[in-house]
Amino acid sequence: MPTIVFVIAGCFALSAFMFALSLIPSKSDISKRLEELEGMRWDEADSRSRAFERIFSEGQRGKLQQQLQEAGWYRVTPAKMGARIVSGAGFGLAIGLALCTYLEQWGNLFLMGTGLLVVCGAYLPLSQLKSAVKKRKLAIQRALPDLLDMLGTTVQAGLAFNAALQHAQEIAEGPLGEEVKAVLSEIRLGRSRADALKSMAGRVRQEQLSTTVTAIVQAERLGSNLAKVLEELSEETRNRRMIRAEEIANLMPTKMVIPMALFMLPALFVMIFGGVAANYMSK
Repeated sequence: MPTIVFVIAGCFALSAFMFALSLIPSKSDISKRLEELEGMRWDEADSRSRAFERIFSEGQRGKLQQQLQEAGWYRVTPAKMGARIVSGAGFGLAIGLALCTYLEQWGNLFLMGTGLLVVCGAYLPLSQLKSAVKKRKLAIQRALPDLLDMLGTTVQAGLAFNAALQHAQEIAEGPLGEEVKAVLSEIRLGRSRADALKSMAGRVRQEQLSTTVTAIVQAERLGSNLAKVLEELSEETRNRRMIRAEEIANLMPTKMVIPMALFMLPALFVMIFGGVAANYMSK
């Protein structure tokens, strides 16, 4: 029994240490500001992180890094995600062992439950990452038409596109506003506007934003009327959002079948046949 207690305490301590390690900033405040001005680049030279990067292969690290960018977690590296995964697995193992010790049950069923807790704990950081990616892309999709309206109006009023972006980023909020600020920071550092916009599309990987960036870059390259292009893009994104809303609404009857079958129909049967059954049983 004392051995199990030490093992549980060790799992908790190791998991807490790994989680705390994943939260430690790897850069000074000055370095962070420079990184923001440089377009939120990744730091892969940190020697402390290389030990944790062995958890993933190079391809997995690249895929995980892209997901972190899509989620807007620019301060979290694949190494820190590895530390969080190990920490979650450790917490799951400690909780499972603690339950088995408290209940004094060490059968196969309880050991399988402990293994399930380990898997769930390890998967929890990845689940949070996927949820953050989905939420961020949805926020960008919702904010994009208003941003395009603002850009089209200011460009039509005579402002240059860079000045229009500067004006829009002061009004835009949320993830899209942050990305516009990053684009302006790259332009101030000397990067071309087309490259800065393409970099933003590569970070976010949201379909409508990528289409918008491609259209803007081509319009500038061909010398088209940028204000007209922005107006058409804004109308197109709003139409796509309306079509998507209609598709979701059309799926609602299908999704309501299971709740109706599980909750509404049994209650309806009780109301209809309950009285009949009560009268029959009272005779």
